[in-house]
Amino acid sequence: MGWLLGAGIGFMFGGPFGAVVGGALQHVMSRGAQVPSTGRATAHKQEQVFISCLVAILTKISMADGSMSEAERKTIHNFFSRGLHYGGMELRFIDAMIAETQRVDPDLYEVCKVFDQFASKQQRLLILDLVYQVVVADHVVTKGEDEAIQQIIAFLRIGKEEHEHIKSRYALAKKRDHYATLGLTPTVDIKEIKKAYRQLASQYHPDKVAHLGTELVAFSEKKFKSINNAYSAIRKERNF
Repeated sequence: MGWLLGAGIGFMFGGPFGAVVGGALQHVMSRGAQVPSTGRATAHKQEQVFISCLVAILTKISMADGSMSEAERKTIHNFFSRGLHYGGMELRFIDAMIAETQRVDPDLYEVCKVFDQFASKQQRLLILDLVYQVVVADHVVTKGEDEAIQQIIAFLRIGKEEHEHIKSRYALAKKRDHYATLGLTPTVDIKEIKKAYRQLASQYHPDKVAHLGTELVAFSEKKFKSINNAYSAIRKERNF
């Protein structure tokens, strides 16, 4: 639980987003959790910002059509509990962040602005990937969700080609084949396969998120492994 370092984190952001983080921490502490105080921002600040903004953005995208579905809530919760192996105080903080984001309803631009101050290109692409995981959880992307995604793309300065590449992977996800893992169709040429692999391998390489903590490294390692397995299978199939 290296990223959750003290009550001071809730107020270092300022504005409505700071209220969300502060409210979530107060909720956790009111249940008897002992949160050590840091008194000032530390070297873990970037990781703190990443986690807090991630929960807020995923919650905001699920609210874009008027309400959060149970499938969307479960997807967010399971990402942290199963994907990143959060538990105890950390998982209570995640659940409290979801509830506080719904209650305060901070402006999406303000949340993205905070995130963008600290995020690398790879981290911006990762958050868009997770956004799509949430919006496809209930098997339909509504007009409101699509508009919110377009806002996130603009706020975080994500290129059109990069967006389409991530979007295509989830549009093809039901096929559950190796091409879908790379965001491709079986009709693409070898040059495009190699290009897609290089982009994804760079985006999800564990070294890119090593400074954000062991949980996110584990998530990247899992994605990186699936990308490599898919690419190896396609190379064998296409003989290149």
